[in-house]
Amino acid sequence: MHEVNAPYNSQIIPPTSNPQWDADILNPKGEQTEFYKQEPTESSWLRRHKKPVVATIVVAVILSIAVPLGIILPQESNAQRQQLREQENESNPSNPTSGHGHKVDDYDYFNNSARPNLLTPPLTEPFEYGKQKIRGVNIGGWLVTEPFITPDLFDQFAASDNIVDEWSLCKKLGPEEAERQLKEHYETFITEDDFRKIAEMGLNHVRIPTGHWAVQVTPDEPYVPHLSWTYLLKGVQWARKYGLRVMVELHTAPGSQNGWNHSGHKGKIGWLNGPEGEANAERTMKIIQNMTDFFSAPEWANVAPIFGVLNEPAIYRLPSKKRVKEWYQTSYDMIRNSAPAGGPLLTYHEGFLGMPEWNGFFTEHNKRVILETHNYLIFDQGLVSMNRESQAAFPCGSWRSDLGQAMKDVGPTMVGEFSVATNDCGKYLNGVGLGTRMEGTFEEDGVKKPPVCPTCNCQAMEDWTTWDDGYKRFLKSFAERQMDAFETSYGWFFWTYKTQNHANPHWDYLLGWEQGWIPKDANHRESSCTDTGL
Repeated sequence: MHEVNAPYNSQIIPPTSNPQWDADILNPKGEQTEFYKQEPTESSWLRRHKKPVVATIVVAVILSIAVPLGIILPQESNAQRQQLREQENESNPSNPTSGHGHKVDDYDYFNNSARPNLLTPPLTEPFEYGKQKIRGVNIGGWLVTEPFITPDLFDQFAASDNIVDEWSLCKKLGPEEAERQLKEHYETFITEDDFRKIAEMGLNHVRIPTGHWAVQVTPDEPYVPHLSWTYLLKGVQWARKYGLRVMVELHTAPGSQNGWNHSGHKGKIGWLNGPEGEANAERTMKIIQNMTDFFSAPEWANVAPIFGVLNEPAIYRLPSKKRVKEWYQTSYDMIRNSAPAGGPLLTYHEGFLGMPEWNGFFTEHNKRVILETHNYLIFDQGLVSMNRESQAAFPCGSWRSDLGQAMKDVGPTMVGEFSVATNDCGKYLNGVGLGTRMEGTFEEDGVKKPPVCPTCNCQAMEDWTTWDDGYKRFLKSFAERQMDAFETSYGWFFWTYKTQNHANPHWDYLLGWEQGWIPKDANHRESSCTDTGL
């Protein structure tokens, strides 16, 4: 792995390292504003500048995004829509509106009055975390590419090229072609209509994984710098339009926090590990500081109230658990001392140590913190081998019990990722060129384990067009019981909203919603843990 050894002096967003390109995006007339002609002076730009300047930048961004405001509440029943309109017209009786309480000719790009459904408060009002449950979906594979979510980006290469993550993808393509392909991907993979659908699904939150290269890239990293930042802001604005709250989440760390492809660079862990481990951890801290400072500004705080500090650090593979816990505490103190009003609600991943490891860690000193865990059946040979009835009931047993205990012993807890996959058959799920546990072709620590199903064919099993009604009913009950069990905690985010051309249907909330194995309304479900007797 090519370790990061450049000093922390590279440019922080905004502005980006390509002001003319940004001007074309950020200025609707294609004119470069005076701000984007300026050169950055120090890396702590966002932290040091005051609210009026931030507001100016934000307005420039939003004008380019040109989010039109129409009817905010998508596809509720006619009665519900009428109820909302009457409530809002009573509070604004003299104002002509667009149907949801907003003047058509006086659009405020930071208008927070939208709500996705009647069970969710508008963005102008607080979401009572703990009392109201997070019901959300991840926008995975958008701003951090993953082979199993966006396989076409990786299928363009021969297997011998070993293109397995965003690092190798950008390095192989080169700066110009990587920027061209990723811009096209950002533009087309997720659009405003997806956020409209998410609101229609009865969800109230979205989690947007973001790579550190959205904020800063050093000269020895091949990532496309800053491009994804513009699309992150687009996503947040689309969420605002439909009343959805956003969890912005740092999905990658310089050097890689786990060595897996979704960290941006598959291979060795270079975060708090190896010769550059401390430098990479410090650089990660600075990136987090700039992101949390930005999204804590009044223009963004209501729509982006949660920040995921770092996705899935593989603490169990690092030399010192104590050092990671120190980093967690230091990052918390830094955010609370730097960000306006103390910053957003923060989530910290349990690092695959298990939730009991964190008993007593988050003390009275740590306010507005959530321990995050990710629950999947598929990485456990025994769980994959269960029959369907046992798999569908499993979340209501140990998972629900573990979350309930953690809520007592650790504090606020939530499930940041889960799916309806009950095997690891998905294309590239374990990585490009790797096999599956299901078929016995996947190696763990250099050893191939016996197949879970010697007679199974993964390609056939993943063809959702052949699934019968019985299998769809099983998947729906499994999904809904997970949702029910996970609401023992603060709530949940499904992984992920969609996969490219529905390549991996067990991980595709949109496809399941359209085809019947995901509930049409996440607030009204047919199955629950009471069905299981557990």
